[in-house]
Amino acid sequence: MKRLPIKFSNTALWTILICAPIPFFWVLFNFIFGIQKLNHLEEEINRIHTKAIRSQQILQKENLLLTSLKNPDPHYLDKHVETLTFLLPEIKKLETLQMENPEDEQVNRRLQFLKEGGNRLIFSEEQIRSNERFTEVEEKQQHPVEMNEEDLKKLLCLIEGITIWPYGPKEGRPQFIIKDFRLNRKELSSQEKVYVVSMQLIKRENTNE
Repeated sequence: MKRLPIKFSNTALWTILICAPIPFFWVLFNFIFGIQKLNHLEEEINRIHTKAIRSQQILQKENLLLTSLKNPDPHYLDKHVETLTFLLPEIKKLETLQMENPEDEQVNRRLQFLKEGGNRLIFSEEQIRSNERFTEVEEKQQHPVEMNEEDLKKLLCLIEGITIWPYGPKEGRPQFIIKDFRLNRKELSSQEKVYVVSMQLIKRENTNE
């Protein structure tokens, strides 16, 4: 028994040719879509992981802050900041000039200003605020003070709790927030850089000691 040859019309042939790649493209589409879903899932996992790390870091910082504020020294500013003497290189030069010419009134006045309190930091308490966790005190500088770059480093280390070798904070430092800071350069000579500094601080201590 002879088989009759199967005849395809042109329309059927073109339909087969057009539809033949569809399964391949379908598999390719699902493969690409699956990769995209995996990429999105990986990005989401990374985002959650990063968020968890940040939350842990914030919690650690809060714990460190609370620990550091448990036993603050209430006289920290008095002992370590208001006792600072600034512009020591200029003081030494003026002392040499004073020895050579004790009657120089300009040198004597400048030395008195730098050594005897006129150029010392003095803070006064302006406002006190308390809540369940902290007590905040606004400390306002009473008059501008002149200092050089080394003096600035030492001062900022004492207040901000950072270390800029060879300077660093002292034990018992409360948390200080610089509310206002003004720095103006004063030209004395081509070799010297002197700054006039004014600031206002917020001192924060732990209420539940």
